[in-house]
Amino acid sequence: MSELALLGGPKTIDDAHNLRSSWAQKGLEKALCEYTGARYARCVSSGTAALVSSLFAAGCGPGDEVLTVAYTWVATVGAVLRVNAVPVFADIDPRTFTMDVEDAKRKITPQTKAILPVDFYGHPAAIPELMALAEQHGIVVIEDACQASTAEVRGVKVGNLAHMTAFSWSGKPIYSSAGGGAYLTNNRRLFERGLLAGQHPTVIAGLATDPEVLQHASMGGTGDNMRAVGLDAMAQLLDADVRTDARIRNCDYLTEKLSEIPGITPPFVRPGVKHAYHYYNCLWDPKVHGVSRDRFCQALNAEGVYAVAYVKDANYRFAPESKPVQAGGPIHLRTIFQERNLYGRGCPFLCPHVKNPPVYRRGDLPVSEEMTEREFAFSQPHLSPPCDLRDMQLVVDAIEKVVDHIDELKEA
Repeated sequence: MSELALLGGPKTIDDAHNLRSSWAQKGLEKALCEYTGARYARCVSSGTAALVSSLFAAGCGPGDEVLTVAYTWVATVGAVLRVNAVPVFADIDPRTFTMDVEDAKRKITPQTKAILPVDFYGHPAAIPELMALAEQHGIVVIEDACQASTAEVRGVKVGNLAHMTAFSWSGKPIYSSAGGGAYLTNNRRLFERGLLAGQHPTVIAGLATDPEVLQHASMGGTGDNMRAVGLDAMAQLLDADVRTDARIRNCDYLTEKLSEIPGITPPFVRPGVKHAYHYYNCLWDPKVHGVSRDRFCQALNAEGVYAVAYVKDANYRFAPESKPVQAGGPIHLRTIFQERNLYGRGCPFLCPHVKNPPVYRRGDLPVSEEMTEREFAFSQPHLSPPCDLRDMQLVVDAIEKVVDHIDELKEA
């Protein structure tokens, strides 16, 4: 027998063996890298924290513009404001509900520091095209993949496509009851700079090699707290693809059936894309039946099918005390953007660093504004196992019942 490792001998189980062991032994961050193909991953306190860390890593700050979408959940745009940058909005593709690449091209200025597309409902944005656009302008693409952590584009996992990618575990395809999230990248410098958004000083000192990063380690970077929670997401990661594939089968069944119902347009999936279906989103055409989307959803909810206008109302069953929030439209039409005053005195929109203060007007994003009035969606828990095709047929039955009695709804 060789000498004890404690006294200078070789380990019985060396580091190389550990790297070949199961994900449960590796830890969530190493498992995420192996799952997605990304080189670096850091777990943080939320998907929002992952976005803030990524924006901070990209150097976004006062006077910088971040090109993103208004058709999204509030955390996307809130993260931009959190680093004191100014959101500039591109419209969306009416089929995928993700950033319109052509409109993005028109909105880039010398002040654009990053592009922040959103994989909305679980459908990946056009990341390869946006990466090519970003390369032309020397800027960073930060993919908000919080709703799409198991999705793929041309066989490549989300998390290994953009310069940086944000994941969330809060009710998402990879789930943790404690919330949490992670940012992923293939760029060591971006990985280390992301730590400065709010990791423990000793963690920064232990992970970073860049002298510019290390000099701020003693304050934990900004002094914020974005340290990891929700590490039990590992259990969900182990069978994430199995659950996603089952959800895709359920959603494919819904698409087959709902495409036969007048007035309803099921989700579109770009060729080569694996849709994670965090939500199954449809469009309702009020002109076909003479009933508004909101009234149609009320009728569906009464039938026992939870349907929500996600952008306008949000998921109001998120907590027992929640009530629907009538947002009035996409993000650019909400109070903060109409007043252009988040921190007081007009900041960050009107601060001296901003060269061309933005104005956010109704009509600026016609597709986003129209889709907000027509979209409705079913949430992931009702699409995933143990729900199966029999459950999907019940959803179809409820929709057909409402449509068959649409004249009664109009009269009521």
